Amino acid sequence: MLEGSPQNSSQANVPRDLASAVHEELRRRSIIDPSLETLTELFEAMFFASLQTEESHRVVFDIVYIDPNSPDPEPPKTPPHDRWSCVSLSEPVPIGTKNFIKLAAASDPRTSALAVHETQDGRMVVWGLIDQGNHYNDYVNFDSDTGPERPGIFQASIVGVGHIVAHIEYEKVAELRQNYLVRSVMDVLEAGPVAKVLTKGLRSHLRKNPPEDFPIEANDWQTSLVSSALSSIRRLLLRVQTIRHGGAFLISPDKGRQELSIKYAVTYNRLRSALERHEELQVREFFASDIVVDEYLDKDRKNVPTWLYLDEIIAVHDLEEVRSELRSIIWFTSLLTRVDGLVLLNPGLDVQGFGVEITVREEPQEVFVAGDVEATESLLRKVDYQLYGTRHRSMMRYCAKYPGSVGLVISQDGDVRVMTRVEGRLVVWENIRVQLPTFVRPRKRRKK
Repeated sequence: MLEGSPQNSSQANVPRDLASAVHEELRRRSIIDPSLETLTELFEAMFFASLQTEESHRVVFDIVYIDPNSPDPEPPKTPPHDRWSCVSLSEPVPIGTKNFIKLAAASDPRTSALAVHETQDGRMVVWGLIDQGNHYNDYVNFDSDTGPERPGIFQASIVGVGHIVAHIEYEKVAELRQNYLVRSVMDVLEAGPVAKVLTKGLRSHLRKNPPEDFPIEANDWQTSLVSSALSSIRRLLLRVQTIRHGGAFLISPDKGRQELSIKYAVTYNRLRSALERHEELQVREFFASDIVVDEYLDKDRKNVPTWLYLDEIIAVHDLEEVRSELRSIIWFTSLLTRVDGLVLLNPGLDVQGFGVEITVREEPQEVFVAGDVEATESLLRKVDYQLYGTRHRSMMRYCAKYPGSVGLVISQDGDVRVMTRVEGRLVVWENIRVQLPTFVRPRKRRKK
């Protein structure tokens, strides 16, 4: 199967290219520390550690480049109890493949990271650990509505064999994938032809109007609902990446299910109904809370009406239940991809079947890889259809023949490709952003 070398990636034989990308971005932000040589030493040690195993387990860990003399230079006035903190080692440990492999056992990317920094004599050391990483991981994987600020100057993660990703805050700087470097990712679920096709289908299937007593307009209601549905697609892709089995989703407007052999036909519309409940409860909780604050607490009024207080508490409780329901729905749906064949969804994200085989035989005349989210003609690159694997080729045949369909294919190593027809051409997007790129600060807590 073609493992993609799109226009925004370059061939790389050493982690120095990743170090150069991070160094360049730090300089662009007027950050002069650390040196390119030190960054190269760091990423080489991480790269070779990722190729090893420790007691039959893959070596995966996160690092944070953070100053031990001033790890938290601008702490919030009232830090939340679940905010990160640094735990110092009594003696710093020089970075290196062997030391990283040993220390990785004391850390888990889902909850902690190794704190690294350059010493005065130019050596890179691990000087401590950082805890409370759960909140960040929950947020970028859509298990939480708000996210924390990230510690340190930059962060880097081993996510697979020879696979290292570097971030500054929530922004991905570069990604090393064994033998090539990816400098940017494309958010096709935010803008461009893919987002337009999906949004059109969602608007036609999702509930068009809010309840009669709602304080928002119908268009605002549906815009927010569509945004939540697109986030659910991201969550499905993330879960399939976690499973490491590979899989595919076909979102097709064809009610007749032409040229699809469905081994296990089902009708599962719980995702759509849960999204609609979530949107309603979120609006109710938001407005009830704002009224309590604006009309009573900010005006120093002594008594809050019982009915208003109860409205807010009930909405918060019900909202948490629906969020738990959504998490389970996403897992349930993602596991269907482990059966050979694709998972078929209608434009409203109702599951129509799994173990689905595409029986279209006509090959697309041409296949193009997009150079940007908009599939700008001057940035399209023609590729050889035969170089792709069976799963990709069958999805290409279907999407090329049936306009308005969107195919999402996740390979075993986690790569995501999305395809649809754009102005008569089959266009494929690679290096897709699925995690959240920015963070939302938690709303200020108040004492009740």
